[in-house]
Order: sequence, then C-alpha cells, then structure tokens
Amino acid sequence: MSSKRGTYYEIEQLSKRVEALEKTILDFMSKWGPETQKRRDERDEVWDEMVRVVSIQNKNRSEK
Repeated sequence: MSSKRGTYYEIEQLSKRVEALEKTILDFMSKWGPETQKRRDERDEVWDEMVRVVSIQNKNRSEK
C-alpha cells in the first residue's frame, strides 16, 4: 500500500478486497463444493446403472 494514504483508507481498501475474495470463494463452493460433488456422484451412479441395464439388454437381444 502507499504511504501517501492514511491507515484507515488502506484498511478500508483491504476490507473491500477481503469481501471480494470471500464472495469469490462462496461462489466457487456453491458451484464446485462438496454438496455439488455429492449430487454429481449420485447422478453418475444412477447413470452407470442405466448403462449396465441397457448393455445387458443389448447382449441378451444379440444372443437370440
């Protein structure tokens, strides 16, 4: 920070930067945090099961 400005000004500027960083972190966590990863894992598990079922059905059809 500049020595030309007062201490309170610098504290205020740092406070604004911290708030912006906190917002960035919260936005990131809402998009990519543990809750999102858990939902994605559950969705992928269902998808994998559907793929297995279709694969077995196709295998059984081709054997006939």
